Amino acid sequence: MATRAMLRAFSKSTFPCRTSQHLSLASVSRSASTLVLAEHEAGSIRAPSVSAVVAANVLCKDNSISVLLAGSGPSLQEAATHAASCHPSVSQVLVADSDQFTHPIAEPWAKLVHLVQQKGDYSHIIAPSGSFGKNILPRAAALLDVSPITDVIEMAESDLFVRPIYAGNALCTVRYTGANPCMLTIRSTSFPVPPTLADSKSKEAPISQVDLSTFGEDSIGNSRYIKQTSQDTERPDLGNARIVITGGRGLKSAENFKMIEKLAEKLGAAGWPNWKDCCPRVIYGFWCIRSHSALGRHERFQGHCCSEQRCRCTHISGC
Repeated sequence: MATRAMLRAFSKSTFPCRTSQHLSLASVSRSASTLVLAEHEAGSIRAPSVSAVVAANVLCKDNSISVLLAGSGPSLQEAATHAASCHPSVSQVLVADSDQFTHPIAEPWAKLVHLVQQKGDYSHIIAPSGSFGKNILPRAAALLDVSPITDVIEMAESDLFVRPIYAGNALCTVRYTGANPCMLTIRSTSFPVPPTLADSKSKEAPISQVDLSTFGEDSIGNSRYIKQTSQDTERPDLGNARIVITGGRGLKSAENFKMIEKLAEKLGAAGWPNWKDCCPRVIYGFWCIRSHSALGRHERFQGHCCSEQRCRCTHISGC
C-alpha cells in the first residue's frame, strides 16, 4: 500500500525542467527551419524530393523551408525554377552551381551540406530515403557530428519520429536528443504530394546562389563517376509506385517471367526490369517483396518501402 501511494504521488508531481523540454509540435514548428536536399533530373525536381518538402511542411508551418540543389548547366537552373514553385511553403531555393556537382557524388554533396548548415543554422535537414539521400545524409551527418534518423514515416513532434524496423514488422518511435541539426531521411510514400498541389502552381520563392569560394577543389576525394544505369521503361520507380508486381522462383523461366512484365505494363505498376537481373536465386535471397497486410505496407528484405496500396506477388514464399 505504501509503495502504491508513493507511485501515485510521484505520478502527480510536476517537473518544470522536463515540461519545458517536450514542447508540442505546433509551438516548436514556429521556430523550426528546415533544409531539404533535393534531387533533380532533366530540369525538374524528382517526386521523392517534393515529398521531402511535404514532410518538412509538417515541421515548419511558417514557410521557413529552404531547398538545396546542386549541379551544373542549364538543367540546374530549370530545376531551381521548378523547386521555387513546387510547394507554397518553400521560402528560398539555394543553388550550388559547380562542375563538382555535375554528377551526384556523395563526398562533395556532404561537404556542401556542411557548408550550408554552417551559414544557415537549420534545425532540421531532410532528404528522401532513396539512393540519393541514403548516400549523402550519413556522410553529411558525420561531418556535422550528429546521428541521422532514417526511413521516417511519421512525425509526431519536432523531435519525435516513427520509423519501421525488422523489415517493416514493427514500428519504432524515436526521440532525437542530439544537437542541431536533426537529420532525417523520409519515405516518400508516407508523405504523398496532394493532388491539388500537383495541379496548381505556387508563388515562386527567391533563388540564390551558394557562395562556393571556400569550397575546396579536392572535395570529391578518391571517388570517381563512372556511369549511371537507369531502367528504360515508362513504368514508375519502385519507391514511388502505387502498384508493385513481382514474381519468384516458381515462375521457373524467363518466358514465364515476361507475363509479369506485361501485367506490370498494363497496370502501370513497378516491376522487375528483366529476368537476367532477377534470377531465381536473387529474387529469393535479395529482391523478394514481402507483404505486411497488418501494417498496410509492402517491403523488400532491404527495408525499402514499395507500395502503400497494392502488391501482387507470384510464387514468392512468405507472401
